[in-house]
Amino acid sequence: MRPFNLLSHPGLAHQRRVFHRWWTSGAGVVVGCSLAWCGQQWQTAETLRLQGAHSQLQSEWLARTQQAKDAAQQQLRQRLQVEQDLHLQRIATHQQAWMAVHERMQDMAQEGLRLSRLNADADHVAWHGEFSRFEAMAAARQSLSEQWGQDLSLKDMAMGPASQVEFVWQTTWPALLGARLTQAEPALKVQP
Repeated sequence: MRPFNLLSHPGLAHQRRVFHRWWTSGAGVVVGCSLAWCGQQWQTAETLRLQGAHSQLQSEWLARTQQAKDAAQQQLRQRLQVEQDLHLQRIATHQQAWMAVHERMQDMAQEGLRLSRLNADADHVAWHGEFSRFEAMAAARQSLSEQWGQDLSLKDMAMGPASQVEFVWQTTWPALLGARLTQAEPALKVQP
């Protein structure tokens, strides 16, 4: 038989096991809660860091998008400005050509030319008029053809009373402007 020892009583061993279980369970709960709290704090800090990085990337993206929009609008404004300048230059060239034609016709009026009608469309210009003599009309047509660098064709001619000559001259209008327009367009290139 075993000797009786009060220090190792079965009831006391049971109390020690229960106390050990409660203590280890409590320690496990405390350590688990501590680890969960630390994990939650780390996750909160990481979430805040990622939100900050996201907002920074989003603001950079918005800034780049705005820069791209501004650059596109600037290019559009420049292109429209170049087109407008080219259009205004063409109008000025067109006006200068008409002024040159008008001045030349004024000079011809002193030589006996009387214009009765002018027909102009996008492609052709036709002058209806009369000269006092056939030779003066032929010389004037030849002079204008040489000055403008293209043929001023005689479309119609009729002899009037007192040797007056009624005529219709015709030429292509874009050809009158062609030399001036081709010289003016390269000046409008956009410098980047």
